Amino acid sequence: MTTRYLIGDLEGFTPQIARLVGMMNYTRQTTLQAVQGLTEGELDLRPEGHSNSVGMLLEHFCAVEIYYQAATFGTHADPEDALGERWQAGINLGQLGQEQIRGHELGYYLRNLAEIRAETLRRLAEKDDAWLEEPLPFWGDTGNRYFMWFHVFEDELNHRGQIRLLTQHLPSRKERGMLGAGFEPATPEGLGMRCREVWEGSPAAQAGLQQGDLVLEYDGQDVTERLFYELLLARPAGVSSRFVVGRGAERLELTVERVTVGG
Repeated sequence: MTTRYLIGDLEGFTPQIARLVGMMNYTRQTTLQAVQGLTEGELDLRPEGHSNSVGMLLEHFCAVEIYYQAATFGTHADPEDALGERWQAGINLGQLGQEQIRGHELGYYLRNLAEIRAETLRRLAEKDDAWLEEPLPFWGDTGNRYFMWFHVFEDELNHRGQIRLLTQHLPSRKERGMLGAGFEPATPEGLGMRCREVWEGSPAAQAGLQQGDLVLEYDGQDVTERLFYELLLARPAGVSSRFVVGRGAERLELTVERVTVGG
C-alpha cells in the first residue's frame, strides 16, 4: 500500500517526528519530479532575469540541510563550520554560486540530496518528540527543532516554485505529450523504474502497460541500475517510447505513443 499522501505514523520514528518526516519526504518528491531528466546544460541555465539556475537551487537544498543538521543534532558548535568551504556557494548562492555551481550532471545533485537526507533520517530516528519540541533560542526569539526542520522543507518548497519557473523556459518542457501512466523508483535507493499507475483509456493502457510492471529497458536503455529521476519521461506529443517490462516471469516489449494533453 502506498502512503505518499498519508501523514501519520512511520516505523522507526516517534509520532511527531514521523509526521515531520512525512512532510519532508513529500516535499522532496515534488522537487525530484520538477527536475526529472534535466541535462547538464538545463541545470546550468539562468534565463534572463533569473539569478539562480536549477543546479544552484539543488545545491542550496543540500547546504541548508547540512546547516540544520549541525544546528539541531549538535554535530558542530557553530553550524557554519559544518558548511566549510565546500558548501559556501550553495548556502549563499549569488555571484559565488553562479561561478562555482555548474558543470554537473543531474546524478551528482541526486546523489548529494539522497546522501544528506539519509543522514538526517538516521539521526531523527534516534530522537524523540520531546527533543523535537524543546523550546530554544532562535532568530532572536524562541523556536524549537520542529520549526527548524519545518523551515528546511519550507525553504525547499519556496525554491521549488522557482525551479518550476526556470524549467518553463526549457524547450524539453514545452508541449509535453501524455503517456497516461505514472512511474516511481523500483528500489528504496531510487534506482530503476516501476509503473505505479495506468490511466484507463490512455495510450499506456492501450499499449498494454500495467500497474506494477517493472521497467527493464526504456527507449533501448537498461534502466535497472539508473537513478529513476535521471530518466527523461517528458517528451512532445507524437513521440513514442519503447518499454521492455518484467511482469512476473514474462518479459514484454511495449510501445507507447504520447498524445496531446487533454486530447
